[in-house]
Amino acid sequence: MSAFAAWIQKTVGGDATPVFVGFNAPFDWSFINYYFHKFSGVNPFGFSALDVKAYYMGATGCSWRDTRSSAMEAALTPKHKGDHDALHDAQYQAELFRLTREKVKSR
Repeated sequence: MSAFAAWIQKTVGGDATPVFVGFNAPFDWSFINYYFHKFSGVNPFGFSALDVKAYYMGATGCSWRDTRSSAMEAALTPKHKGDHDALHDAQYQAELFRLTREKVKSR
């Protein structure tokens, strides 16, 4: 966890605040928070997270049901796929977030 915290600080740099972004962030953040507190005493993300599903819902006006990854995939056509491999899923979910942000910016 200390290596992860160091990577976060290096990536964010300076006095910037890191933002935890997750696809179903409440679920993932709880694990991250637990392990940071257990092994390093502090969570560099603090007590907040940005949920990709909620962001997509707000950006598109869709229903909560349509925030499933399969529905988002149909609308956004990412190049990556989720396959339950942690790295692949992270790349896929990051791409869904990036594509949603691009959709918002293009308005």
